Formats: sequence, C-alpha cells, structure tokens
Amino acid sequence: MPLPLNGVEQRAATPRANMGSLEMLEILAKKDDLIKDLEKKLKVKDDEITELRSQLDKFQSVIPYSAVSSPKDQPRKTRAQGISAEPQALRTIQELSELSQTTFPEVAKLQR
Repeated sequence: MPLPLNGVEQRAATPRANMGSLEMLEILAKKDDLIKDLEKKLKVKDDEITELRSQLDKFQSVIPYSAVSSPKDQPRKTRAQGISAEPQALRTIQELSELSQTTFPEVAKLQR
C-alpha cells in the first residue's frame, strides 16, 4: 500500500520502476543496438560528406570560382584602338581627290 504524501498517494514515477532487472537489461540492450546502428549510419554519411568535399575541391582547383561568375560581373570587351590619320603617300592623296570629284548618276526612288 502506497504511503500518503501531503494527502496524495505516492506512485511510481515511471512504469519502469516496477519492472524487473531482466526487463531493464533487455530495454538497455535494444537501445544499445539502436545507438550502434545509428552510429554506423552516421559514419557512412560522414564518409560520404568527406568524399563529396574532396571531389568539390578537385573540381574547384580545375575550374576557378571566378570563371563561373555571371556575364554581368565581367567587364565589357575593350575595343581595338586604331590610328586615324591622313594618307601620307602622294598617290593615295590623288586617289582620294579623284573619288571626291566622281559623280554618280541619280536614280529615282521608284526605280530602286
């Protein structure tokens, strides 16, 4: 018979308090097996993460991260710069003056 405690009967805190030691050992063995199984799964996952990080490092060493950036981040192409100057040879100057005096026949818009 439970002893009264402040007018309330004293009860077992958990149902395990009434179990025998054999039942407790079985529960502990099941928990140990579950822990070992979960630790094995965790080791497999950790090994997989390590392998994937290693592969990522290999790929990043071949393809630098900066080369993968978006086109907006890259600077615009620089245009080639040419030198603009008048021709120096007399023959070229004469050709230009002849071309400027050449007239072309006018063609009406409807005939084009």
